[in-house]
Order: sequence, then structure tokens, then C-alpha cells
Amino acid sequence: MASNRIQDEISKKLKQFRTERKLTLEKLALRTDCTKSYISQLEKGLTAPSVSMLGRLAGALDIHVADFFRDIDNQEGEDWCLRKSKRRHIAYPDGKVVTQLLTRAMSQKKIQPITSIIKPGGTADQSGQLTHPAGSEEFVLVMKGELYFEINGNEMSLEEGDTLYFNGELPHRWENKGNKDAEVLFVFTPPIW
Repeated sequence: MASNRIQDEISKKLKQFRTERKLTLEKLALRTDCTKSYISQLEKGLTAPSVSMLGRLAGALDIHVADFFRDIDNQEGEDWCLRKSKRRHIAYPDGKVVTQLLTRAMSQKKIQPITSIIKPGGTADQSGQLTHPAGSEEFVLVMKGELYFEINGNEMSLEEGDTLYFNGELPHRWENKGNKDAEVLFVFTPPIW
């Protein structure tokens, strides 16, 4: 399954990036505000990081989130066409969110589109609010279902066809509080993964 392959690759790269920077498990845990055993579990592939944890790991390692995904696909030819069957899938640890990366060579792009299928109860991150790097922007289109969104303390319920466009630096979070799956298109600039 593609998501297991991606998780294995993230695990290998996390350990590689940490050891290249001569960081102990404990030092990386301190920088990411988590436990040493959690970092160890990530490196061994026993658990998968949330999206926000990938961001915290990337920040602590002074890399881009996209660096965890480089070279996962065997990229033959041009990168401007990505067939549906070749999309990379990332399953969140709780199993309630599956995200598809809609482009290849993410670090070479100026925008990054992804789609997410969010089951009832699925959320961006259980630990709190997301923020993206300075100068980032985010676009959201609810293609199916409903999605609760909070941006900088402002709460709203989005329905099919509703959109958002906001400064990615603002603290934000989302959650499917409905009883049906939500399908959502997210577009980030610059790429945050």
C-alpha cells in the first residue's frame, strides 16, 4: 500500500536528517515538544506523524516538509502530469483523514494542491492549531460534505461549494463535525509539505 511505503520512507528520512545534524532523540524531542520515545517510534515506523508534527519536525531539522517525500516516486519523464493512480496517499494516524498529493516534485512548485477525505470526527491535528510559515496563504474548497473551520478565533461551518482564502500564518484548525465524509481541496502557497 502506498501509505505504508510513504510512512517507511518518512521514518528512514527522519532518522537520516536527525543523524546528519548530530541530534540525539532527546534533543529532537525537545525541539518538537514531544517525547523521546515518540521520536523513536516515528523512526522505527511504529506510528505515523500528524501533518502538524511533520511541520514541527521539519522546522526542528531546518528542512521543508517536502524533503520527507523527495524521491518516493520513481519519476519518469516530465512532472507536469500525475495520473490519479500514481497519486501519493497519506493516512493520518487516527485513520480519519486520508490526503492525496496532487503534484510531484513539490519543492519545485509555487503552489501545492492536495485533497483530503475527512471522516466524521477527523481533524487537522488533535494537539491544537496549525500555523504555516511567514508569507504563506491557504485556499480551501469543500467539494463534498461539511467542514468546521476556525481561523484566528473566528469559527465557521463550511458546506459543499464554500471556499476560504486566508493568511496561512494565522492559527487555524478544521474538523469534520458532521456525520458524513467531507472531501476538501486545500491549496497552499508556497508549498508547506
